Amino acid sequence: MGSHPVKKISSRVLYRGGAATLRINTYQAPSGHRYRREVIQHPMSVVILPLLPGRRLLLIRQYRHAIGRTIYELPAGTSEPGEAPLPCAKRELAEETGHRAGRWERLCDFYPAPGISTERMVLYRAARVTPLARKVAMDADEIITTEAVTEKEALRMIRSNQILDAKTIVGLLVGLKRVRWS
Repeated sequence: MGSHPVKKISSRVLYRGGAATLRINTYQAPSGHRYRREVIQHPMSVVILPLLPGRRLLLIRQYRHAIGRTIYELPAGTSEPGEAPLPCAKRELAEETGHRAGRWERLCDFYPAPGISTERMVLYRAARVTPLARKVAMDADEIITTEAVTEKEALRMIRSNQILDAKTIVGLLVGLKRVRWS
């Protein structure tokens, strides 16, 4: 990751929301040409591949307002201000699934939409996943159910377009390579 030939000339906030800020940035290319891009500033987020006993993994089904449908995903979420990735992952696993993990492994970081957003995701594999003694309250606007599937079922769901979420596809394809189930 060396230097880049593009220079940012200006940046202006168009909208500041609870989860993201929309900016309009003006850049200058090496040729001198100036152009604008909309950029969504978004905090770091996490995605978790939860491995259950019996060589199964835990997916969630969540309603997504932007696309108007319920889709299969891995548990995931956005960090709170000052929150490090691992505590965020532990919190999101508890909130979205009612489970905890005895072992955590950071697998990789990636940008899910670098053409439009600053969001950086951290992928964790969570092993020794067990239900919590009592359910943690999820966000009031989240409509989530859980479903345990095998590795083979999850990969079939990708191929048959039952899983369409990019972070989930990345999480499954990266996370299931050389799986340690315990």
